[in-house]
Amino acid sequence: MPTALESAVEALSDQNVPLPDALRRLLVVSRRIGADTLAEWIGHELSGYSPDDSLPSYRSAAGIPVALRFVGPFQSSITRTFSVMELPQELRGAMDNVALREPLASCVALAGGPQDPELGFPIFWIERYRQLAEQNEAPRFEMMTLDHAAARFPRTHLLGVLDRIRTTGLELALSLEDISPEVGMPGGPTVKTDLDLARVVSVGVINVFGAGANVAMGDGAQAFQITPGDVPALLAAATSYLADEGIKALGAAIEADGEVAGSATKRVLEKVKGGAFALASGSREFPTKPPCPLSP
Repeated sequence: MPTALESAVEALSDQNVPLPDALRRLLVVSRRIGADTLAEWIGHELSGYSPDDSLPSYRSAAGIPVALRFVGPFQSSITRTFSVMELPQELRGAMDNVALREPLASCVALAGGPQDPELGFPIFWIERYRQLAEQNEAPRFEMMTLDHAAARFPRTHLLGVLDRIRTTGLELALSLEDISPEVGMPGGPTVKTDLDLARVVSVGVINVFGAGANVAMGDGAQAFQITPGDVPALLAAATSYLADEGIKALGAAIEADGEVAGSATKRVLEKVKGGAFALASGSREFPTKPPCPLSP
């Protein structure tokens, strides 16, 4: 009988398994290893993102076209798509809050629908566009008036988003599998007991939300904004759980390795894992979530 992690890998690599079902199998693993940030990402994908939630870059509306429909005499109409940069400056803000926040199952249904889904703009936006068109400050067609405007999500774009989610989940599952065959098993390693496992999860979450994402750490869920390559910020964040001796050793190792973590940094992390350096709290327990991932 396959383990929970093996089941997740098999489901995520099989296009015939519905993506929401496959992602739920990875959710089981994330819960068992105590990877709260990973479980939160999966939960948002399955349930949708609220307006206050941080969005992964692949769910943004960057590059999404605006569809404008103009009507004219004898019930004639014409629809054209424009990039947001082709619109008048004061109207571009309509795209600021446009994003793909729907639950994963809804995204799957939209991608398989008969036409590209749209998110309509309010009537006051259309009225202002008409005014600017009359002043020749917005695209227009002779003897025609704008009567509908919307952000249009091409189905090809939606399929790309779904593929990105499946691939991201699969890469995470395979990385977890590289740590230990017991990952995801009841009583197996967790991010609190295995530094390598914590690092893989943290790298995965950063890859989901992009460089410079907020990373929460520790039982107090303290958050740090770390920019890749910002070593002082990384060391400052590490002081929340690692004592001075360990901080100095980590800083020296990163400086010796350069921009990419190498043997020196790995040796220091192995020493932390083995208990050679005391943590700031005085215990030998690893933090639930490390402050910043290091490139392999």
